[in-house]
Formats: sequence, C-alpha cells, structure tokens
Amino acid sequence: MHDADSLQGPVVRHPFVTMRGMVKRFPGVLALDSVDLSLYPGEVHALTGENGSGKSTLAKLLAGTHRADAGVITIDGQVVSIASPRQALSHGIVTISQELTLNPTLSVAENIYMGRAPVGRFGTVSWRSMNAAARELLDRLDVGVDETASVGDLRLELQQEIEIARALSMRGRVLILDEATSSLSEKSAARLMEVVEEQRDKGVAVLMITHRMPEIYRTATRATVLRDGALVDTVGLPRTPERELVRLMVGRELGDYYGSRTSSAPDSESSAVPALRLSGLRTADGALQPTDLDVRRGEILGVAGLAGCGKLELGLALAGAISSLGTVEVDGEAISLHTPLDARLGGIGYVPDDRKGAALLLERSVTENFSLANMKRLMPFGFLNSALERTVVQRSIERYAVRTASANTTVGVLSGGNQQKIILGRTFDLGCPVYVLNEPTRGVDVGSKSAIYAFLRAEADRGAAVVLISSELPELLGMSDRIVAMYRGGICGEFTGDRMTEELVNEAAVSGRNAPAVTHQSAL
Repeated sequence: MHDADSLQGPVVRHPFVTMRGMVKRFPGVLALDSVDLSLYPGEVHALTGENGSGKSTLAKLLAGTHRADAGVITIDGQVVSIASPRQALSHGIVTISQELTLNPTLSVAENIYMGRAPVGRFGTVSWRSMNAAARELLDRLDVGVDETASVGDLRLELQQEIEIARALSMRGRVLILDEATSSLSEKSAARLMEVVEEQRDKGVAVLMITHRMPEIYRTATRATVLRDGALVDTVGLPRTPERELVRLMVGRELGDYYGSRTSSAPDSESSAVPALRLSGLRTADGALQPTDLDVRRGEILGVAGLAGCGKLELGLALAGAISSLGTVEVDGEAISLHTPLDARLGGIGYVPDDRKGAALLLERSVTENFSLANMKRLMPFGFLNSALERTVVQRSIERYAVRTASANTTVGVLSGGNQQKIILGRTFDLGCPVYVLNEPTRGVDVGSKSAIYAFLRAEADRGAAVVLISSELPELLGMSDRIVAMYRGGICGEFTGDRMTEELVNEAAVSGRNAPAVTHQSAL
C-alpha cells in the first residue's frame, strides 16, 4: 500500500479526519475488515470499489448512520465517537446521499432549513428570511424550482438537487458525497462537480463515492480502493490510469467496457415492419410532444437529453405508466397503453429509473422479486408451483450473476448492482420483442455495468428492439446503434455512424436545434 503522504495531493500535511482499523459486521457479513482512511482539508478523496465492497458502509460510519464494531476515528487529532448523524454534524461532517431524506409534505425551503429555520423577533419562524435564503442558495446552484413548492410534487432529479442544497447550507468541514450524482443529468452533475471544486478550494475535505469515472478524474487527487470489505490500495490521481484503477476495483482486467455485438445491427431496410413504431405519441400536458419513431428488431436506440427534455415521459408513456395519446405499434400491431399491464401484454418490457421506489419489494426475498413478472407461468392453475419457482429463480440467479447468499435473502440488503440485475433479469426473461430501459445502470459499479451491457447486447442479438434512455452520453455512445436527442418534449436530432459523437449529440440536447415550438418549460 502506498503511504498517503507520498501521494500527489494536498498541501496540508496533517489529515483532518483519520479512520483506523474500521470494522463493521452485519448478520452473516463482514462488511468492513480493518479499513484505514485519511481525509485532508482542501482535498477530494475518491472512495472506489464495486457495489458491496464496503464504500457506503465506511462513509456511514463517518456520517454516524452506523456504529463501528472496532476502529478509531480522529478529527483534528482528537479521538471522537460518532454515534449519530447529529453528532457527525456537530463535528462539521455533512452527507449528500443518493438515499433521499426529504419530507415530501414540506416545501423546498422548509426541507433545506429543516431544524435550522431562521427565527424572527418573537421567537417564531421567519418565513420570509427562510424563503429568501433558500432562493439565494437555489440560484447559486442553478436549480430552477420555486422555493415554496412542495417537495413531493417534484421529480426525482430535482429532489436530489434539493438534498444537495440542504447539505451545502450546513457549511460543513467534511463533505461526503455518496452517489450524489446518480439521479442527476450530465448538466446537473457537472454543476455539482463545480460546487465540489468550490468547497475544496475553501478548505473542505471531500470524500466522494461515485461510479462515474470522469468525476473521479476531474476532481480527486487520491483514490482509496475497497474490495469485499477490505482495503486494496490508496493511489494518486490522475497519475494512476483508469484501466489500472478499474483493475484494482474488480480484481481483474475488465476488457472492452461496453462489449461488442455478435451480430450486425439492422439497417433501415432490413425489415419492412419495425418492432416498435410511434405515430404522434404525446402527453396531454405537452411534456411529450407528438413523436414519430421507428425502432428495428436487433437495434439499440439511445435516447439523450437534459432533464425535462421529455425522455422520461417517453419511457413512462411506452410503459403505460402515464396517460398518452397517439398510436404505438409492436411488430405491426397497434397496442393499448392505458396501464403498465397493457404495455407488458402488448410486448413492451420496461425497466424504471427508480429501482427502490418503482421496481423492487425491498423487504421481500430475491425469489419473490424475481417471480413478480412471471406469476402467470408460475401459477398455471391459480396455485403457485413452488418447485418450478425455485428452479426458475435459481437459473435466473446464475444466468444474471446475482451475488446473494441465497434465494431467500432480502433484496433490500443486496448491493445496487445486484438489485438492478434482478430487475433486468426478470424483465428479459419475459422474452419481449421490445424493451424500454430508463437509466438501467444508475448507481451501479463498473463491473456490474459491464455485465448489464452484455445483457443488453444479448437481447439485441436475439432480435429484440432496445430503447436505452440514459443521462450518460458515454454510455449511449458506447452501446447504441443510433441515437436520438430530445429537447422540450420532442426529438431534435438523430445520429448514426460518424455523426454519433459526444459533441454533436450534446449540442442538439443543449441547443435543441430543429426543436418543436412548445409552451411548457424545462425545470432546469
């Protein structure tokens, strides 16, 4: 292991935070095995590893969410006990997590200053001062939302931005980012990285957990790698190449990250009837403008765009999750999309972007979650065939490489990558002619991403049409046969071959050239 002081990094030679010999056990699992970590003022330190490696557990020990079974934490050279998030905050430790902690019934401003609302002369909350302070903070972060709006009415990305605003309002000395950009578009994530750099330059010690390699190499000067709860190494950045960092994380050479097709993608003349055809598909509120689109069997179509561009509504409309107008055909047959069941019966398999809120039963077992989409097969006469269920689920666990102690393990304790494999696996097992995937690798480690990409390519190779909606342009460019960009509810550009570049796609998504005239506005 490299000595931290020998690495390129902070000017300050004394760490603000040290964690030594940290051990954490959960029932049947050694989550952390004597892990060390040091954080310096004015430094961004990346904590890396696959899902389940122990990253979030280590961060939660520092944040006071978990109590360590062994180990010592020092702050400014003094040994401290951090038994709760409140104690962590008293030491200046602030966390931004992918797990939202907002109260949906309160306003944006109330959530930002929850428990810290400014008080007026008579000891009551000064609503004017609180709203003004919230407005100033939101403007600084370029978050286009009314400070008096109810948080429960906001989409997931805006809620994540409110979570970020609340953390920054606390003015901490240590900032922990635990997959804070996983729900953000590339534009919003880039803005957050600017904020991180501002905090670093002010002398804040930043501990950053992210699966987005560009974020690590943009901001961090050191990276600590965990694998299976153990410390692998601490290395300097950017001098450690990405390929080497990934090798340390997964314990092997990953090879071609996005993989390759085993069959050629279809051209526009390869089939007289597309697998999926949209004619004037739209929503009544204008969030999705009339959209015409064909997707061929065996094709992976990428959908790019900023938050509020209509790509989310496109996916939800095809899933039957929101009301829509227009015509949708699967293999030449018009289908109804009044409900998610209509979409499924019509041949469209859908994977939502919020796996915990919209796709999993977190308190139920792996078996039950795998079986959710397959009950018709498992209950042929109205009664569950338990033997068949065990066989089918075990085969799926092996096929999709789900790491779990058993099929009876509660899904909520699995890593994000394994949870996502369950959702994708049960959906792909349906054998649909069309799949619509909304952010299928959000919050997933590099190893699991590579596996998921292989699953997507396998579905396209067998002849399915895949619609891949993603906020990560590198992912779209690496996986797609064709990309469409969306802007203000409509498709504003289509890219294939040599024109399928990050610069051209991003330009269309940002500027909306040839975009339709609409009356609604993006929230950003």
